[in-house]
Amino acid sequence: MSYAEQSIARRLLDEDPDALGEVMRWTSAILTAPKFWALREERPDLLQEVLARVLESLRQGRFDGSCDLRLYVQGIARFVSLKALGRRRRALRMGEAESLEALSGPSHESRFIQRQLARRVLDLASRDCRELMYLYFYEDRSYVEIAARLDVPSGTVKSRLFRCLQSVHQLLSRRGAPRLRRGAGAKR
Repeated sequence: MSYAEQSIARRLLDEDPDALGEVMRWTSAILTAPKFWALREERPDLLQEVLARVLESLRQGRFDGSCDLRLYVQGIARFVSLKALGRRRRALRMGEAESLEALSGPSHESRFIQRQLARRVLDLASRDCRELMYLYFYEDRSYVEIAARLDVPSGTVKSRLFRCLQSVHQLLSRRGAPRLRRGAGAKR
């Protein structure tokens, strides 16, 4: 399939750096989503895999030029990320020692700090927010699954979760700021 001359698909096939940058931004928006934080060490490799799949798809004419390329690219990025998460989960279930180390993080101390921060976030959140965050982050449920469980539209779940995270972030920022200022003043 041939793509319009100035389309991003055509420019990407012609190795235009601006088009490549745009596709990388679209991909990064997915790879940096909270759902895929566990894959942060793999992001460069996942980015390369997504770009390779997109280019191959464009070369073979599998992308319909009348559709939105951004959504197409982000769909591929989600697929690649979910596949990588599945590999990590299978490796963990199989009990591979090196995979367990990779999933557990850098040190016992940092895992302890992360758990304490997660507890603090859940303590600060309202009951409804706690439930949403628990379902999304701990039970790894999708927006659709949470929406069905709560009997609300999936868009509502997305916006509520965003507002919950935003409010907890603001609470943490406000509570942490005075301590930082006092600590900075004490050093003088």
